[in-house]
Amino acid sequence: MQILKRISIVMLSFSFFGCEFIDTKKVSNEKIMLASNWSINDQPPSFNKCDVLLELDEQKKCFEQTLLNLIHSNLSKLKFESPKSFNSEVILVIKIDEDGIFSPVKFEDNDKVFFKIEGLENKLIDIVNNLPNALPAIKTNVGSYVNVKFSIPIKINADKPE
Repeated sequence: MQILKRISIVMLSFSFFGCEFIDTKKVSNEKIMLASNWSINDQPPSFNKCDVLLELDEQKKCFEQTLLNLIHSNLSKLKFESPKSFNSEVILVIKIDEDGIFSPVKFEDNDKVFFKIEGLENKLIDIVNNLPNALPAIKTNVGSYVNVKFSIPIKINADKPE
């Protein structure tokens, strides 16, 4: 019973005085934002074949080119028709999460291409959702995986069907 009483007293003293021994500092929102901004030393997302390159710039270029090639090759397999000829552009914003999974975030369709080519938006969503997983981006100053977003312009050239 005596031991139980002593343990209780020790536990109570930790609950009253324990917080004083923890070093807490307030960090301003400015410092948090500065630490959160992407820096040149942070590791961009990558694919396995690009990760073997030594320079970060080379890895980034390899990743971007591989991503563009994957999207282009999937788009080139599709057949779409439009009642009118036009040249336009759609901006595809995609996210790569902490697990390296791609997902479409939004489209910028200022020229209303999705109204001109039926089914294009859904096909783009399917293409992005079926991209192979990437190696996620790493925020090096905190050593953790982070979400990143990319904007990819997609040029659409449609000829009037004959």
